[in-house]
Amino acid sequence: MLRAKNLSFQIGGNLLINDISLTLAPGEFTMVLGPNGAGKSTLLKLLTGTETPHQGQVWYGDQPLKSIPLATLARQKAVLSQLLSLPFDLSVTEVVMMGRYPYFDLNPTSQDKQIADDCLKAVGMFSFKTRAFESLSGGEKQKVHLARVLAQLYRQPSDGAAPDQSIKYLFLDEPISALDIHYQHQILKLVRELASHNMIVFVIVHDINLALQYAQKVILLDQGRIYGIGHPDEVLTESAIETVFKLKTYFMTHPETGRRVMVC
Repeated sequence: MLRAKNLSFQIGGNLLINDISLTLAPGEFTMVLGPNGAGKSTLLKLLTGTETPHQGQVWYGDQPLKSIPLATLARQKAVLSQLLSLPFDLSVTEVVMMGRYPYFDLNPTSQDKQIADDCLKAVGMFSFKTRAFESLSGGEKQKVHLARVLAQLYRQPSDGAAPDQSIKYLFLDEPISALDIHYQHQILKLVRELASHNMIVFVIVHDINLALQYAQKVILLDQGRIYGIGHPDEVLTESAIETVFKLKTYFMTHPETGRRVMVC
């Protein structure tokens, strides 16, 4: 369980997050939406400990986030930010192997290498494993970084050991923004499947229709506050979208799937 209570954060005189409280459960795929400047990325930073709230606190399970040792957090939590480029020259495999750093001291084991390969296969980038990372397109870089965070949270029991049932925390800030529509759906299906394995998944997106299709819970932010939180069909209404996004829309039912679809 992840809990946040009365989070507030400001820079200068600008209040970016205003008294936010929420609870996220393992197995739940949560998507976060809101207009530019609503506080989505700032909220992610507070929930991951990248920024410290001026008020309020975050708990992972029954532990305050700020009290959990960094080495422990590195095996529990992975974050994919919007930053894609790296300041040094690495191969695709070396970038993915960064996700395994919490698990080895100097040199990766054969198991670490296999995990890196498995994660590249999961995002469709295995054939690029020897390529220079900086030679990739924006969408390809995005998939490689996703493989990196998957490698960080990879579950693989040792021989004879019980499967790892600990809660994992995955935070993704616009992970599909540079991808074409085919890969957007491929990645969201993959992430939704991960959530079902005792993982808390928090994903920032801009596409309301993708949230309607994939999310189990949505958080709609507006001006640093939670405007609505809950099932997508209950939160993403015509009136809510008009209020938050200043856009008049309506919904129709998809003729094959029966899902609600937003039309502008």
